[in-house]
Amino acid sequence: MKKIITKIKKFQHFYPYTVAIVGAQAGKRLNYMACAWHTALSFEPPLFGILISKKRYTYQIISEAREFTANFISFDKVKLSAQMGRVSGSDTDKIKEFEVKLSPSKIIKSPVVEEAYVCFECRVADVRAYGDHDLFVGEVLAIHEEEGFSPEGVLEGGKIQPLLYLGSDFYITINPDTLKHVLPD
Repeated sequence: MKKIITKIKKFQHFYPYTVAIVGAQAGKRLNYMACAWHTALSFEPPLFGILISKKRYTYQIISEAREFTANFISFDKVKLSAQMGRVSGSDTDKIKEFEVKLSPSKIIKSPVVEEAYVCFECRVADVRAYGDHDLFVGEVLAIHEEEGFSPEGVLEGGKIQPLLYLGSDFYITINPDTLKHVLPD
């Protein structure tokens, strides 16, 4: 029999989720944070959403810049995710402290994380409050991708080991031997 929880304190049963390092630059202020609450919202136009608490420093910068990058890192960069998720950019220059390499974006002003296997350049199209987080909806204007994706944009598990977050500071990745392409009969 399943245990039923009605006093919900830890809401993370939906994990694993890929980790995105999201951030932006507004003037001289630059910051990135680890984000596991994100999702694709539309194919046409390509829309991508990130959820950030108003108390986060990155929230302030994205709100001012009206743009952001979403940068997906591989499992071998797990320490970077922990650093970007547990240290506040209002107290520490995380880019300098953790030696994050940045590259210029093609369309927006905010840089992408060079070590990411794929990066989205997004211009904020909408912001909506949902409980203790706000949903930033970004129109994806450019995608920077490393080798390791099919022509359709599907990640090739044998080439890239995505970083997946399980909640409570636990991480995992995929086993490429379990990959199955299943079509309905």
